[in-house]
Amino acid sequence: MSNFVIQVYKNANTNKAPAINLPTDLPQQELINPELITTAQSLFEANGVLLINNLFSKGLIASLYQSFVERYQSYFEDRDYANALEVGDKRRMLTINFQTPFNNPELYGNSFLLYLMRELLGSGFVLGSFGAVISLPGAEHQHIHRDHPALFGDEAIDSKIPSFAITVVVPLIDLTPATGSTRVWKGSHKIPDSESLDAQESFVPFLPMGSCYLMDYQLLHGGTPNISHLVRPILYLNYYRYWFQEAVNYEKQSRIAITKQEYQKIPEKYKFLFERVKEYAKFSHPLAIKVTDNQTTKDFSQLTSTEQAQKLGEMAKTALASYGLQQAQINLITHGDNTVFSVALPDTSSGEPDNSPYLANRLILRIHRANYLSADAIESELCWLQCLCHEAKLPVPEPIPTLEGKLYTVADTPEISEPRICSLTQCLKGQPLYKNSQVEMEEVGRLMGKLHDYAAHWSIPENFTRPYWNWNGLFGERAGYSNNGTQVWALTPQPYRSFFRDVSEQVKAIMASLGEEIDQFGIIHGDFWSGNLLVLENEIGTIDFADCGFGYWGYELARFLSDLPQDQNWALYRDQLLSGYTQIREFPEEQLPYINTFVAAHYVTLALWRINRAQEHPSFRYQLEEDLQETVAEVETLLGNF
Repeated sequence: MSNFVIQVYKNANTNKAPAINLPTDLPQQELINPELITTAQSLFEANGVLLINNLFSKGLIASLYQSFVERYQSYFEDRDYANALEVGDKRRMLTINFQTPFNNPELYGNSFLLYLMRELLGSGFVLGSFGAVISLPGAEHQHIHRDHPALFGDEAIDSKIPSFAITVVVPLIDLTPATGSTRVWKGSHKIPDSESLDAQESFVPFLPMGSCYLMDYQLLHGGTPNISHLVRPILYLNYYRYWFQEAVNYEKQSRIAITKQEYQKIPEKYKFLFERVKEYAKFSHPLAIKVTDNQTTKDFSQLTSTEQAQKLGEMAKTALASYGLQQAQINLITHGDNTVFSVALPDTSSGEPDNSPYLANRLILRIHRANYLSADAIESELCWLQCLCHEAKLPVPEPIPTLEGKLYTVADTPEISEPRICSLTQCLKGQPLYKNSQVEMEEVGRLMGKLHDYAAHWSIPENFTRPYWNWNGLFGERAGYSNNGTQVWALTPQPYRSFFRDVSEQVKAIMASLGEEIDQFGIIHGDFWSGNLLVLENEIGTIDFADCGFGYWGYELARFLSDLPQDQNWALYRDQLLSGYTQIREFPEEQLPYINTFVAAHYVTLALWRINRAQEHPSFRYQLEEDLQETVAEVETLLGNF
């Protein structure tokens, strides 16, 4: 490899993990020797574990250990901590504040590690989490485990995929038979859970300070007893593939606890490792919420999308108890404006033909967005659904009452600061309209006409309350589907704000001229597009009434058209929709000249909504700038070409 003697122990025919012994005086350029990196890569891929001796200077590790003891000795007791996770007998996992001496490229940006991770995890890999695990004197054997569940749940697939996350374990003291270490089963990252492993097939590495070992996230391992009088701290640096979102392990603390000031100290060449910081700490986005300068835990808005969905999943289980469905299995459908889960019930089908529009063993649980619609408004939506189902005889999700007969329940969980309103409905059969090219636009128009016709003749209950999608609802006080439109506009950056204002003023003049009498204005679905229309056996069903409210009949038509490509067929689609609609009821002719402007209004309304949601939802933050640019282009094309 070079003039320096680097010892490589493959240990192919033993239970021992492979090891690479580096000379203590090895120059930095030798750490990235391609032959060394290739050797390390092949050893790790085959075994799922690799020991690297003398990778770090003993001086660096000594300073880390001294600082760790000074800052975290309050965790050296065998008790529960609010911001540390119990991971075994007398063992705690805690997130380290990312500051000097831990904010050191010699640690997280070690050149050998980065070159090796690029080969093992691909370009774009990130530092996903950073912290420590401490084992107190007297700690017993830890349970044998993998650091993350298999990704696909299919042994044939999971045993063949490459590493998606890798842990680098850096001991802060010498690991000896007295202090204990980690028992590992090399090669177990490729062995399914269905195959049992014998303890004799394992290996316990004992390492001096300055050394480390790498473990695949799927490697079976478990801590060994600490029979010394010393606390055994090990640092962990978890590197992820760019797409990996961890679903476990961080229920009680953040993955990386870094302040804005410390982030700015990171050299530019290493900032690619901290791309995930942008996701939950929001340092770089122009619409960012203010980040505290001494933050060690994250509130809900600072969690990743996966973390948010995980915590809402726990809330969903709590909500199902109100329906007597504590044991039901749930699966996430979407975590967007609201969070929706599929609820699986035991299969009670008899094999006989079923004429019901609903699936026999599936329900839909919706956790409604916090701090938006009131309980009365959500109850009104469910009341409207009941009437559409039982009186209008339209295929819509039928609400399911709680055991107490209520149309919704309120659930809470300690890890989410505010309670959430939850509702349960039947699950319609069928496929989304956009997956079915055989459906005629006229049929969609007839369905819209039926909804509007029933709404126009419905006797609205006295306590019925739903949003108004007039100018004030779209661009004023409720702009961005919020309760604080002024703030949403303030968060909208230039030049988009001026552009969106111009569109809103055009819409304001049009709506003022139309008025809000029943021939122009009534209860609409609010989000009538192909994804919310399901093709059943003999008809089309409608789902997701979360945005139902009072609006212009033509705005509903515009919402559907807004999702269609603006090409030579656009006008044809519009005419076909109107043809079907007018077979059921008359369409207000006064609104026909304004359909294009209503479509533009919807584009801008969605842009404001994305700005609002970006404040607390990471998935919206990543795409926001691109979405705003696309909105401007769509509106300019629409109003300029039609």
